[in-house]
Amino acid sequence: MQSGPKSREMFNRAKQSIPLGVNSNFRYWGDEYTLVVKKGVGGYLYDQDDKRYIDYRLGFGPVLLGHAHPAVQAKVQEAMQIGNAYAMTHPYEIEAAERIKELTGVDLVRFANSGTEATMHAIRMARAYTGREKVLKFEGCYHGFHDYTLWNCQPPYPGCGYRRNPVNVPHGSGIPKMLTELVISIPYNDEEILERKVREGWHDIACIIIEPLMGNMASTMPKPGYLEFVRKLCDQYDIILIMDEVKTGFRIAKGGAQEYFGVRGDLVTYAKSMANGYPLAAIAGPKKVMGEIGYQQIAHGGTYCANVVATAAAVATIDEIKKGAIDKAAAHGKKLAEGFKKVLQKHSLPAVVQGPDSMPGIVFTEKEAVNEFRDWAEGDHALYEEIITVMRGKGVMPDPDSREPFFTCSAHTDADAEITLQAFEEAVEEVMKKK
Repeated sequence: MQSGPKSREMFNRAKQSIPLGVNSNFRYWGDEYTLVVKKGVGGYLYDQDDKRYIDYRLGFGPVLLGHAHPAVQAKVQEAMQIGNAYAMTHPYEIEAAERIKELTGVDLVRFANSGTEATMHAIRMARAYTGREKVLKFEGCYHGFHDYTLWNCQPPYPGCGYRRNPVNVPHGSGIPKMLTELVISIPYNDEEILERKVREGWHDIACIIIEPLMGNMASTMPKPGYLEFVRKLCDQYDIILIMDEVKTGFRIAKGGAQEYFGVRGDLVTYAKSMANGYPLAAIAGPKKVMGEIGYQQIAHGGTYCANVVATAAAVATIDEIKKGAIDKAAAHGKKLAEGFKKVLQKHSLPAVVQGPDSMPGIVFTEKEAVNEFRDWAEGDHALYEEIITVMRGKGVMPDPDSREPFFTCSAHTDADAEITLQAFEEAVEEVMKKK
């Protein structure tokens, strides 16, 4: 679906000052298709041409409560009256940290500004704590835009090497080749390969960083017992387990993936849903690791860390989560997932619908299950994009990138679900008629 005249005019203006007209590469859909937003209200987005969309991107997941949520906006307006950046401790950051502790069971919290910052700091903490330097990550897992994790996020397939010994592929140019010596990348959900890699090189491995579920692979879930196995290996070899909960934290359960799967990390990173879209992230964990952060010990800092506005937004957001916001978002997502399955079965279209209720994903594939990046890579992503493009024309907006799941929020309604499922079925029918 092409953008309307006002969106296109505004986008052309953006390109005069901003590379590609966007401030994150993932937001660019092409010159004729990239939208410019006018406003977001609840579960909806409005573009510059006043076309309304049911929003299932939600800023790539952060907007758990819906856009411009009244309680969050009121708290932010209250906080703005006293300033924003002091480079000193203030009550809102203390309250936000206390609420995070209450919901997640962590001992200590340090704030950052983005998921990228949080994972970057967590890796440094793990290296300092263990005295080791290598990072073990998984193919298809995305941990932010810093050089130590931008490897094998979406490598060329085929082309990323033998599954038992993958080739490290940087996610674009500008990442120093020498860093490949510090990054081990292996398939997700394979206990045998993981155990072999750890056993061979544990003395160099500072941390295993893992998305508890692969949020950038259409919500690919861990096999039963897999996260427990990772935890066991980390305990056995004194490796720091970093649970990257930037997407899952405060979205799939009040205590995040640690609660949902019953496995705890040595460090946990949060962002996105923690502040309903305001720029705030956190690194948290037990005192044995987090307690070592300090002057002339483990470095962590940042001018805007724990600024007043973002931490105030987190206080209000977490209060709404405590009242049941996640349950509402999950109930909506469950309706969608069940409806997607019925439509796909009706049209005999092979696909896997997976993930937790508040972020279901779809992979068009003949496989019975998607367990890792290479399974996902064999799916029909062009078909997914065609169907999503038709849905967008009908006023329903998931992200066209098949790596992204449908994100739901507590503001979505049953009527939204009906419209979405009707649009999905119509889109499937329209696209399949052309095949």
